[in-house]
Amino acid sequence: MGRDGVRGAFGSHDRPASALWMRLGLALFGVAVLGTGAVLAWVWAASVPLTVVLSAGTFVAALNVYWVGARIRGERR
Repeated sequence: MGRDGVRGAFGSHDRPASALWMRLGLALFGVAVLGTGAVLAWVWAASVPLTVVLSAGTFVAALNVYWVGARIRGERR
């Protein structure tokens, strides 16, 4: 069946449920952990290199949250 064809109910054989919501939860957890680590590296450890690395990781994890959210929105169409 093509991409524009009519699909069955969500969770049926034609349109199986995906694990994107679990991936979104894990991605949000990653943003929280990396963001907390970046703040602690800046405030508590006063380590500029560690702060930069963890901040970059937080940014990439936030992009992952956006990407998974876009996949979920695309799946609902």
